[in-house]
Amino acid sequence: MTVEKKWVDLALQLLEKSLNPVPHELNELDWKTDVSSKGSPNLAKHISAFANYTHGGYLVFGMDDHGGIKGLDQKKIKDIISKVSSIARDGVEPKISIDHAVTVYKEKTLLFICIRESKEKPVHLRGKGFEESYIRSGASTHKMSKQEIGWCLLRSKVPSFEEQDADAPALSSDVLSKLDVAAFFNLLKIPVPGNVDTVIQKLEEYCLIKPENQQYVINNLGVLLAAQNMSHFSGHERRGIRVICYKSSSKIEATKDKTFDRGYAIGFNEILDYIQEQLPRSEVIKSALRENVTIYPVVAIRELLANAIIHQDFSIDSTHPKVEIFPDRMEISNPGSLIAKTSIDRLFGSTNPRNELLARIMYKTRICEDRGSGLIRALTGIELYGLPPLKFEISPTSFKVVLFAPRNYQEMSKQERINACFQHCTLKYLSNEKMTNASLRQRLGINEKNYSLASRIIKDALEQNKIKVGNPEIKNAKYIHYVPFYA
Repeated sequence: MTVEKKWVDLALQLLEKSLNPVPHELNELDWKTDVSSKGSPNLAKHISAFANYTHGGYLVFGMDDHGGIKGLDQKKIKDIISKVSSIARDGVEPKISIDHAVTVYKEKTLLFICIRESKEKPVHLRGKGFEESYIRSGASTHKMSKQEIGWCLLRSKVPSFEEQDADAPALSSDVLSKLDVAAFFNLLKIPVPGNVDTVIQKLEEYCLIKPENQQYVINNLGVLLAAQNMSHFSGHERRGIRVICYKSSSKIEATKDKTFDRGYAIGFNEILDYIQEQLPRSEVIKSALRENVTIYPVVAIRELLANAIIHQDFSIDSTHPKVEIFPDRMEISNPGSLIAKTSIDRLFGSTNPRNELLARIMYKTRICEDRGSGLIRALTGIELYGLPPLKFEISPTSFKVVLFAPRNYQEMSKQERINACFQHCTLKYLSNEKMTNASLRQRLGINEKNYSLASRIIKDALEQNKIKVGNPEIKNAKYIHYVPFYA
């Protein structure tokens, strides 16, 4: 039986290299006859060594110590796979994912075990500490020196939440039954492959699953993006987006409460459509025709919702990301406070997503904008609709953005006017434009004759160090422009 895997071709090439012209083992490949009960400790050392070695390596079973090709029967193959899998799972730490392939080589059946390089290093014998870490050198396995352990620690990378396993290894058919593959590929604008192997390969390329011992594991990224139902996976019961509608401006009485548990990518447009259906609407005239539109710009809702998904703290699994709709405002919140060293006033244009892999695939599926532009697009929509400024609320365990229903300049508080000035100044600066008294008047709907009102707001914003004069050498107030405090 031949199992087609990309790594098998490389393993066969290495086997050929090890046998010719004179049989010799390699750093990347080790011959094995069998796994005896006494050989388990040594096998754990080999697994540790290959997992610590750059690009990993291979064990080939069915060979003798001199490179003789002996072959294996099916019963022996099954027994070896079971023992090696057990050692990779329970004999070393962190645990190692292995893959295997059975192939015929020179009329003999051989078992290849693929041990990939671990991101988290050094891999050592379970319960023994770093002192029992191993590496391949001179075609043999030896214990690491302190210098080699230090080198491994420098190269170590703790797997992100997205990369961690969300489920136990399963057959490809079981994995595909838990993911909406068609919807995910549709978002990527690629046709659904016609056979299971190609589908699996594509999902591996996008880091939604990973192979393990001829089975596959759905990782957290796969659940977050494409799960048929996230709540069916342990630890993801509260990942779904919860949309709540309230009767009044308080939270006393909810009229609707719905949770969307499909993966964020495949379910995003459904959530967005539902939110828009719940929002108050106003009548506008476009191209001489009356048209009903929501009081909030769709682009702002879309970007803020995507932002809440991407920046949530997945270590907090006790609460849902939420969209709460009131008659006078809409609140979008996610678990997790701001990333350390990030201030509210520097959010616009920030390029540091909390969850890098999730952000990358959400961008590829065109759900969110490129780095740092999401809030800018949201703010552009807010200004276009003439709405009050966005409000940000932070707690140790959550981050919330508030969109307010339309209110004119007179109805805004002093601080709201200052915040509107700062956000307008930031938008102009990031668009390579200038904020002036005139542009602020246009933003707030202030009549040209009342330029002194805009001047007062600018003065207040200067006093709060929200903005600063962009051309201090100019003395004529008519030509002065302003930039954010950090410019």
